[in-house]
Amino acid sequence: MKSSSVRRAHPEEAGPVAALAARTFPLACPPTLAGEHVADFIATHLSEAEFDRHLADPAHRVFLVDGADGPVGYALVLHGPHDEGPQALRGAPSAYLSKLYVDPDHHGGAVARALLDAVRADAAGLPVWLGVNADNARAKRFYAKSGFVVAGVREFTVGGTTFVDDVLVLGAATGA
Repeated sequence: MKSSSVRRAHPEEAGPVAALAARTFPLACPPTLAGEHVADFIATHLSEAEFDRHLADPAHRVFLVDGADGPVGYALVLHGPHDEGPQALRGAPSAYLSKLYVDPDHHGGAVARALLDAVRADAAGLPVWLGVNADNARAKRFYAKSGFVVAGVREFTVGGTTFVDDVLVLGAATGA
């Protein structure tokens, strides 16, 4: 892949996006998380039906970077007011970067940066925020280099196990 061109996913692409999500989500999971819990999370939250729902919602964005055999990276952004996230943003319009995952064969390249640039551009001035596992040093380095700062913590439960996520916001949209 010569460039990392980003585009919006089409409604009929829920299957390929779900397949990429199923391949990449386990990479961000703590090693202590049981495989059956990871599989259950994928089946419940990253299924083709769930991506059908996101692709049909005008406030949700699914961005893709294509490779030779299909998507190699995706970002899922939920626009609107949210009940979680940085305290200062709760209930106010914001862009929640729910997912940003890249196939491991494309780590370290331009895919994640291109996706994040598309998310920023699409936010059109809305605050952008996300949650990342507190122990995911690689992702936290990427987001810090991209201008995100810690604005608090939240709990994230997978398979009955609760983890601590750092809540990060882009730029000056901070608030714990």
